[in-house]
Amino acid sequence: MKWKVAALALAALMVIAPAVATLAAAQQEPVTITIGALLPLTGDLQSYGERAQAAIEFAVQEMNQYLQNKSAWFRLDLVVEDTQTKPDIAVQKFNALIAQGIKFVVGPMTSASVKSIKDTANQQNVLVISPSSTAIELAIPNDNVFRFCPADDVQSKAIGALVRDLGIKAVVIIDRKDTWGIGLANATENVLNQLGVEVKSVYGYNPESPTFSAIASSAQKDVKDLINEYGTSKVAVIAIGFKEVKDLFAEARKYPSLGKVLWIGSDGTALLTEIVSDPVAGAFGEQVHFINPIFSPAATDEQQKVAQYVKQKLGVEPDAYSLAAHDAVVAITLALLQAGPTEDPNEMVNKVKQLLPQITQSDEFAKYAATGKFPLNEAGDRATADYDWWTIAEQGGNYTWVKVGSYHGNSDTNEWFKVDALGGKTFPEVFQEAFGGAPATTTAGQQSSTTSPAQTSPAQTSPAGGGQAATTTTQKGGKNTALIAGIVIVIIIVIAAAALAKRS
Repeated sequence: MKWKVAALALAALMVIAPAVATLAAAQQEPVTITIGALLPLTGDLQSYGERAQAAIEFAVQEMNQYLQNKSAWFRLDLVVEDTQTKPDIAVQKFNALIAQGIKFVVGPMTSASVKSIKDTANQQNVLVISPSSTAIELAIPNDNVFRFCPADDVQSKAIGALVRDLGIKAVVIIDRKDTWGIGLANATENVLNQLGVEVKSVYGYNPESPTFSAIASSAQKDVKDLINEYGTSKVAVIAIGFKEVKDLFAEARKYPSLGKVLWIGSDGTALLTEIVSDPVAGAFGEQVHFINPIFSPAATDEQQKVAQYVKQKLGVEPDAYSLAAHDAVVAITLALLQAGPTEDPNEMVNKVKQLLPQITQSDEFAKYAATGKFPLNEAGDRATADYDWWTIAEQGGNYTWVKVGSYHGNSDTNEWFKVDALGGKTFPEVFQEAFGGAPATTTAGQQSSTTSPAQTSPAQTSPAGGGQAATTTTQKGGKNTALIAGIVIVIIIVIAAAALAKRS
C-alpha cells in the first residue's frame, strides 16, 4: 500500500511541478512588448521629433516601473525610427517596424506621413497613435489610426477668432501643399469667409523643394493693394508651413509691404527652434509679431515630470505634441494591462483599440497622463481642445518664443496676458501700437512669465531605446495567486500521501 501512495504522490508532483515551474519562470521573465516610434529626428520638424523622443523615452521608463510594481505580465521596449519628415521615408520605416513584429506605433508626427502609412496599418492590423497629425481628411472612424491631438477644424476656428478680435479685414494665405497644409488652409479660408474677411489670394508651395521668391513678389503686390484699401492694421498674412517658413521670411523681408502687416502662423511653426535660432527669421518674426496657435493641454503633475526630464536631456521644454506622444505610451500600457495576455497579436491589437476610448477618460490614465484625461471622438481623435498663442520677442540679444494668450474652444474666445517680454502689455496692445489697429474684443489675463514653453502649459506638426524587438503575442505565466495555489495543491497532496502511508 505504501508504494502505491508514494507512486500517487510522485505522479501528482510530476503533473503539477512543471506548471508551477512555468508560473514561477513567467513571474521572473515578463513578456516584452516593443513599441515603435516614427519621429522626424531630421528634416523640417527635427526639433519636434527630438522633444517627442525624449518624452516617449521617459514614458517607457515610467511605465516599466509601474508594471514592475504591479508584477504585470509584460514590460515595454522601444524602437525609434527617423522619418526625416518625409512621407516616403515614413513608409519605409513603418514597414521595418512591422517586419520586427511590432504592433503598436507612436507617430508619425505629420499628417502627410500618417496618410502614407494608414492603409498598411489597417491591412496589417497595426495600431498607430499620432501625437500631432491634425489634417481634417484623416478623421476616419473605425480605422487603426488614433490621434491624441485635435484636428484642424478646431485650429482654423482659433485663427478665425484671432482675426476677428484684432479687427483684420483681409488676408493673404501662403500654405504648404501637402495633406496637412492644404486642409488647414481650406478650413481657415472657410472660417474667414463666414466672418466676412476677404481672402485676397492663396499661394501654395511644394514642400519637397520650397522656393519663395515668386510667392513673396506676388504676395507683396496683393498686400500693398489691401493696405491701400483697408490700412495696415486690417491686413494680415497667414503662413501655414514647417521650418521652411524661415526661408519665406528671408524672401519676405525684401518687400516693404510684407513687413508692415501682422503675420499669423500655425501649429506647424509654433515653438520651432529653427525659426528663433535663425537671426534673419527671428528678426522678421519679431517685426511682424508672428503669432502662432498650438494645442494647449491641461496642466498636470505628470506634465511637470516630463518637462523636467526633457529639459534636462535637451535643454528645452516639451511642446504639447511631445506630451501627447508620452501619453500615447501610457494609454497603450494601460490598455494592454486591462486586456490581459493573449497568444494572438491581432486579438491583442483589437482589444487595445476597443479599450482606448475608455482608457483616455479613466482616473488611472489621469494619474500618468501629461495632458490630462480626455475623450476621443468617433474618428479616434482628441475631441476637445484649447490653444495657446505664441509670438516671437527679443530678449538679451536672442529671439525666443513668448506665450501671450489662450484660445478657449468651448466659448470661442481669446484670453490675453500682460507679458514682461512685451513691456508688460498684452498682445492686442502691442498689435495696436505696431500697426495702428484697435482690437475688437480682448480679455486680459494675469501677468505671464515668458521665457519657456512650459511655464504655464507646455504645448506642434500640423507635433530611444533599442533592444530586442519582441513580438506582442504570448504570456506563459500568470498571477501570484496562481503560483501560490499550485504550490498549495502540491503540499496538500504530499501531506495526504504521507497520512495514507502512515495509516497503512
